[in-house]
Amino acid sequence: MAQLGAPVVWVVASHRLLTGPSGHQQLYTLVDEAGQRTLLNLGLQPLCYPRLPLERLEGALATVDGILLGGSDTNVDPRRFGERPLRGEFEIDTERDALAHALIRLAIARRVPVIGFCHGSQDINVALGGSLHQWLRDLPGALQHWEEPDETIDEQYVERHFVTCRPGGALERMTRMGRFPVSSLHSQGVKVLGEGLVAEAHADDGLVEAFRWHDPRVFAWGFQFHPEWGWRWHPAYGRIMEAYAGACRERHARRVGAAHAPLQPIVA
Repeated sequence: MAQLGAPVVWVVASHRLLTGPSGHQQLYTLVDEAGQRTLLNLGLQPLCYPRLPLERLEGALATVDGILLGGSDTNVDPRRFGERPLRGEFEIDTERDALAHALIRLAIARRVPVIGFCHGSQDINVALGGSLHQWLRDLPGALQHWEEPDETIDEQYVERHFVTCRPGGALERMTRMGRFPVSSLHSQGVKVLGEGLVAEAHADDGLVEAFRWHDPRVFAWGFQFHPEWGWRWHPAYGRIMEAYAGACRERHARRVGAAHAPLQPIVA
């Protein structure tokens, strides 16, 4: 792949059966629009490898400087964490699950920056052996984490509740804030954190809202909220996205530098 002059971020695709104006349904591959625009505005270049066979995963990962897993109307398949789906109306994207979860594990192993929002954070948690609450509305004492059907898009992404960072933790240092308001429009949420993940922020009802990979040398973060929306004016969101962009730039410098390093002579 030719060098684009900017860090390249793989935006993981979703797959949806959509109904056209004629009333016929057709399967489409969709890529997160808000995430793409935010990447571009941060000087990064979004890219997508839709429906990539898993045997090509290693080679494709070597061409990018970051992974972004955005939100989706679909749910992570509960069978991936050992449960049966509790509600018949759940839409499950098995193709995204299969590719995203393998990609997350490999990206962390190769130290490629990973960020997940909403469904994307749930992908990270389940990929690393965690589990999810399937339907937060059934939890006693839960805050309202979900949007209402009659809300506009802008209303859906307003700040719905606060999160509190782990005192002295990595998110508090990153955002320079101990508590801030966040968006919230999701049905699933972390039940048990995956292996190697550290909780960095909770909602007031105890739900995990942000977590990271335990090794600080690897930028791998999941956010139940949406820092890609409103990152220009929300101070915590902006600092999160700038931190991710910085990690991608560092990866890009290493990758491009290695590609252009002079060959060393073989010493007999």
